[in-house]
Amino acid sequence: MPNLARHFFSLAKPRIVLLLVVTAAAGAWKAAAGSPEPAVLLAVVLAGAVAAAGANVINQGLEADIDARMRRTRERAVASRRVGPTAAVIAGVVLVAIAVVALAITTNLLAGLLTLAAAAVYVLVYTVLLKRRSWNNIVIGGAAGAFPPLIGAAAVSGHIDAVGLYMFAFVFFWTPPHFWTLSLVLRDDYAAAKIPMLGAVASPRDTAVQIMLYILLLTALAWLPLAAGYGGLAFALAATLLGAYWLRASWPLRHGAGAKQALSAYKFSLVYLALVFLVLAVEPMLPWYA
Repeated sequence: MPNLARHFFSLAKPRIVLLLVVTAAAGAWKAAAGSPEPAVLLAVVLAGAVAAAGANVINQGLEADIDARMRRTRERAVASRRVGPTAAVIAGVVLVAIAVVALAITTNLLAGLLTLAAAAVYVLVYTVLLKRRSWNNIVIGGAAGAFPPLIGAAAVSGHIDAVGLYMFAFVFFWTPPHFWTLSLVLRDDYAAAKIPMLGAVASPRDTAVQIMLYILLLTALAWLPLAAGYGGLAFALAATLLGAYWLRASWPLRHGAGAKQALSAYKFSLVYLALVFLVLAVEPMLPWYA
């Protein structure tokens, strides 16, 4: 039994869940102008973690065949047959259902429905429809990872507003360059599994150009809250500086930089998103924020 619990815990992808929870909590914090109700924030964090874990477990239940062909994933619990695919899918569905109901009861129905939508996009749109068929898989299906801050904001306000949509859009446009950088590291794995991730079907130069164009777009988006009146200069400057560093880290990828440099840029993209949302969340508490 302890081994089974450990296997399911690994299937949940806890490090990915942690990043999603950070953006969800930041969304709630931003929507509450720096003072969310503790009960609401706790519900967003716990239900968000359970829902993300459930979606990840379903994903691996459905992708056992391709995970088994990739060096990075062949030791995952389902791919290595330590957990059955059907059991993983059932467990994931139960976790998502629990999270949706819990969030709807403890916060509001909209937050629960958005959580269900996020899981549906990840499982049905990304995993089932797009991942094996199109290099745009992460461009469209990656929207699933953009839901958490929108869910956090909706849990606080009870409706969808410009701030929530902005946070959704920011993560939406962050997702492709983040995963495309990883695809440069794992291009051979994706090719072996016949997954048309951009780094596996395009040249390193073309992939790097796409990555940098998206980083530039994110840098421009950093100034939208200030212009629209729901953000301050601190966020715009912090996101711009972080974007400049990410761009600098990605620049060598144009010339087919080694896996070590690509992996470094990939890891920074994780730090980038966490720091950007941290600044967005705490900015309303700064003394000069108006």
